[in-house]
Amino acid sequence: MNKAKKENILMMLMFVINEELKNFHNNEIDNRYSKVGEGLIIGDDLKKNRIAERIVYWNSFTKKSFDYILNTPSKEVLKTRLKLFKKKPDCTDVMYEQIVEVLIQYLEVSNLGSSEAFIELVNATPSKNDYTFKWIKENSQLEALFNMLKAEGLIEKDYSLESFKNTLNGGMLADVHPIKFNCSYSLIVYLFDQLDTYGFIATHLKNNKVIQKITGVKGVAQVKNNYSDNGPKNGKQIIDIINSL
Repeated sequence: MNKAKKENILMMLMFVINEELKNFHNNEIDNRYSKVGEGLIIGDDLKKNRIAERIVYWNSFTKKSFDYILNTPSKEVLKTRLKLFKKKPDCTDVMYEQIVEVLIQYLEVSNLGSSEAFIELVNATPSKNDYTFKWIKENSQLEALFNMLKAEGLIEKDYSLESFKNTLNGGMLADVHPIKFNCSYSLIVYLFDQLDTYGFIATHLKNNKVIQKITGVKGVAQVKNNYSDNGPKNGKQIIDIINSL
């Protein structure tokens, strides 16, 4: 199971990296040769070959770097490998940010949530451009979720539907106020895991960071590690709610 999760995590990351490489090298080649003269036309083959070469390189380099950190998840090794990523001339800011976020997930599913490398990553200053989850199903289903959570006593009675909707609108994470839950940390984290699994919220590379911000739960990765693949105690309550939407 963990092997499949790691492969999926890397696949998502490489999609982002590949798109960034295409944009970077297309622009870099256009800018370089535009200075030679308007009469010089650079064919698509040059761009395609350059991009294909860098995609192959980055696929190999990323996998090897992640596995290197996995084998020795110390703070020193982490910093060294991240510096190597940053030194690559075509490592864009978007790529680097995604690498860091995906590395957190990679370590987590490898049962290294208590390692030096993992702790160093999750304690890093969050990006100002982070976004909260975006609800992607019917608005009526979002309202039904709120009503079910309140009926089951899983959120505070004085917490409003409007606030709940604002927390799941895909806006800036810095502008979001935590949902007032009234249940265990494991049930809170499991709720968002299942909303992601069943396609109610958009897949997010920064799931743990977002969950922490919108719920107030500290150590989201550790909470996940504490319950099995079958979910936490009373997890069926969450599944029943989601199945009713």
